[in-house]
Amino acid sequence: MDRGTREYPRTDALARAGGIDNLVMFIDDDLRESALALSRIEAYLVDTLGMLERERLAGHDMRSLAGDTAVLEHVDTLAETLENLRRRMARLAASLHE
Repeated sequence: MDRGTREYPRTDALARAGGIDNLVMFIDDDLRESALALSRIEAYLVDTLGMLERERLAGHDMRSLAGDTAVLEHVDTLAETLENLRRRMARLAASLHE
């Protein structure tokens, strides 16, 4: 998912749609940022599950996870990047010649 640093085969549909290179790069960026936010949210969930599965639960550990506001920032980032992705995909769809 990184057309900025790698070469990907260009599909016929994308080749026929002119002037979309920047749009496709923005879509790629939205995909990367969404995936990164998802992986950070998943890590938080895995950490929480791991803590609940411990033989001994420590209140200070649970409070630390419960007070971790970074996961909320990742959720916000995910919502924002998904909205950008949807908007850009609609622009791309409008530029494709069917």
